[in-house]
Amino acid sequence: MEYEVLVEEINPCGGTKHCVKSFLDVQTDDPEGYVRTNARFPIMDVGHNADGDLVITTGDGKGYMTRYTFSA
Repeated sequence: MEYEVLVEEINPCGGTKHCVKSFLDVQTDDPEGYVRTNARFPIMDVGHNADGDLVITTGDGKGYMTRYTFSA
């Protein structure tokens, strides 16, 4: 399946208000596997937003996080 993925890199100083955002086109049948393979940090949370998009959050446990939002 093909997804448009919003990648938000969040640091402890700026939080989500000042995160760095980028978009990727990703072809995968396993979004969690894609994130496990390509993310800098381990997966902390998997859920869905109000639009039903898959949201996978990774982090180092010290405030650095990357959030991946998969939209079909």
